[in-house]
Amino acid sequence: MKMHIEDLRNQVSGHVIAEGEAGFAAAREGFVWNGRKPQATPRVIVQAASVADVQAAVRYALAHGYRVSARSGGHNWSGIALQDGVAIDLSALNAVTIDRKARVAEVEPAAKNLAMAIALTAEGLAFPVGHCGDVAMGGYLLGGGFGWNEGTWGPACHLIEKAEVVLADGRIVMVSDSENPDIFWALRGAGPLFFGIVTRFWLRLMPLPPAMAVSTWTYPLARVAEVTASLKRLSNVLPGFAEVSLSLAAAPPHLGLGDAKFATVILTVYGGSMAEISGLVRNTGDILPDAAIAHTPTTPIDFATLYGIVDQSFPDGSRYGVDCMWSEDADTTFAGLARMVANAPSAQSNAIGVIYGRNSALHRGLPDAALSVTGSVCGIMHGTWDPAADDALNLAWLRAGMDSLDPVTNGRYVGHADLARPGRMEACFRPDARSRIAALAKVHDPQGIFGNRKVQDAIVSQQETAVLAAE
Repeated sequence: MKMHIEDLRNQVSGHVIAEGEAGFAAAREGFVWNGRKPQATPRVIVQAASVADVQAAVRYALAHGYRVSARSGGHNWSGIALQDGVAIDLSALNAVTIDRKARVAEVEPAAKNLAMAIALTAEGLAFPVGHCGDVAMGGYLLGGGFGWNEGTWGPACHLIEKAEVVLADGRIVMVSDSENPDIFWALRGAGPLFFGIVTRFWLRLMPLPPAMAVSTWTYPLARVAEVTASLKRLSNVLPGFAEVSLSLAAAPPHLGLGDAKFATVILTVYGGSMAEISGLVRNTGDILPDAAIAHTPTTPIDFATLYGIVDQSFPDGSRYGVDCMWSEDADTTFAGLARMVANAPSAQSNAIGVIYGRNSALHRGLPDAALSVTGSVCGIMHGTWDPAADDALNLAWLRAGMDSLDPVTNGRYVGHADLARPGRMEACFRPDARSRIAALAKVHDPQGIFGNRKVQDAIVSQQETAVLAAE
């Protein structure tokens, strides 16, 4: 039985905005953080103020045969939250409640990484929150969640103890290892293929590391091969709580180095004391190549300051095209990313590379969950540009460069993959995991209101449109 939109408005304590109504264009524009928006236009946007609002919106979509998408923070690079049909904005569901004694946080999906980190720090607790402060926990956790101190704590989704989920018929179910375990399996990593909307997570917390610090070494981009060789050595001697990454980018404007590109090693350590961290920094410096252009000595830091540094690289309103890869070949991966950065049409574009060594939690393998593809090497390319007229040029550069790395690519991560491209979604999961997600979706979402996600580029959609669905 169909439900009139006025009936939906009467059931929702938040806001219901239909296509063509006042405020719709602004609500659609704000649904995705990326300045480069997908083409999709919802029929209705529901700005939920409660879990009951989410239930009502899902039932409305089911009654009208519309697809449903949900936005926690709208930060997925491909803009997958913006779909045709009924788009549910969860922004108001952003509470964080911490049980210090039990070391459990009750978290709503739109709670931001930064807010979560600040709240936990005040209680002497921690969690592998994501690397960007403005990203919401909902999408981050559903995709798997690779965050701060992941070398010790592992992917964030494996610290989900239970969750509250609205299914395709509008029912609320609790999921955990012991309650609806099949849904719980999918929730941990299925990302945009998940067949429900999570409205609350319960997360297992960790003690806050007694000391945190960062140190950096910067080299000309041309020395990336030397730097990579050193990083390979470091990855197998550093403890899991020492996170080393490689940034390939132009120097910050305040240094006055123009558009020259550099390779910067970033060591972030979550240690027992500053003395312990200082020793690790000295040992790292001994292994890295000599004659760094610049070196930042050991600097005590907290999560809020870390976010302030990272978020400078991703300004609001810019246009982004992002892709990623898992690999076992650091030399080829980092050399390829360096070539891309050197030849990027935009000086703002940058790359990140990480090697997960034998002391990393990832090296120990993944528990059984939808998150099923990783590697010892991760490469992420962030194409960043303005204005819109440069979309086609930058997307062509991004895609050609990532294609050149296909021979050493073993998979993708759904949180960073270029999901508008054919095969990208499939590459984020093992074949058996894809099949299981699809089978579970048929059981829990038989009408497919959450399935068959489609991502369309704002500029090149006519040439390249991908229907993203489980088999």
